[in-house]
Amino acid sequence: MKKTLRLIALILTLTMTFSTFAAAETIQENQEAEEIAVEPAVPFSFYTSFTGTVKSIEEGNQGTIKVYLEDKDNSPAYFVLTEQTYYVDDVKIEEGKEITGYYESGKPMILIYPPQYSIDIVAAKPADGFMKADKFDANLLSSDKQLKLNISTDTEIIWENNTQINWFKAPTAEELQTVLTNRKMIVFYDFTTKSLPAQTTPYKIIVLSQQEVDPLSIFVEDAAIEAPSAFIDEDGTVMVPLRAISEALKHEVTWNNKERCIMVGSDVQVRIGEKSITVAGKDTVLLEFAPLIKDDRSYVPLSFFKEALGVKIVSFFENNIIINTGRYMAD
Repeated sequence: MKKTLRLIALILTLTMTFSTFAAAETIQENQEAEEIAVEPAVPFSFYTSFTGTVKSIEEGNQGTIKVYLEDKDNSPAYFVLTEQTYYVDDVKIEEGKEITGYYESGKPMILIYPPQYSIDIVAAKPADGFMKADKFDANLLSSDKQLKLNISTDTEIIWENNTQINWFKAPTAEELQTVLTNRKMIVFYDFTTKSLPAQTTPYKIIVLSQQEVDPLSIFVEDAAIEAPSAFIDEDGTVMVPLRAISEALKHEVTWNNKERCIMVGSDVQVRIGEKSITVAGKDTVLLEFAPLIKDDRSYVPLSFFKEALGVKIVSFFENNIIINTGRYMAD
């Protein structure tokens, strides 16, 4: 009987030991899985490049050119150049010339060998310094997080693809920096700092795309509303849809045919193209920018709701438009 009890005790001890080891391994595996799960993604450039020497050139249909190249390791590739390809400094494609082609990272490709790239930008090696093609964010930081631009009034800027801005006066460095954000660009530079990311003041920038901005969200009385898109004009004025916000504030919006104006409630008269707003019981209110029509919608400066309607809180922060009367806010 005693032997039987000892045997049972031994079996129980071994079972508990192995269970402990198994649990420990499970915990360790879970911890490793958690560590893998939180590993940050590596940022990558908007464009990927291939540099090689031209070996042959073949004319294609509809203005396309097929170029066969080999890089310094004799790895082959084909460039497909189209009418949409941007030729930096009108680079000439000829046999024996070293060129670099840039194509959009992550874009679907034909899985063949040698690889065939549909090229967005083609360039020769710059005579001086360095060249980088990428998309730059609101801080002028490249998509791969490796290069940050500092803009100078001495920086030469070439506006392509209908990106030209008509300035009323020579822009400051700060104004240039603002309009260059969120664009695809080619930058040319000499030196960089040894920081991470590296910083540089480019001597030339080629702007390839219109400015891409996140949509502006509109909150009235702390609630998001559905409304036509607000926008920021060239002077930096935030323009917002008149009817959607006014009605969210419980103001009826109507057309007064006799006065040829928009009525907000019964007291406020708005005329398209005129900065002066008539408010009953007050002197004329002068807005910073005249109301306008865009996409068949009436727009007014954001300040209209404070100046003409007396709204307590009117603000714009990080692409959020905040409009609160204070009626529903805690004291």
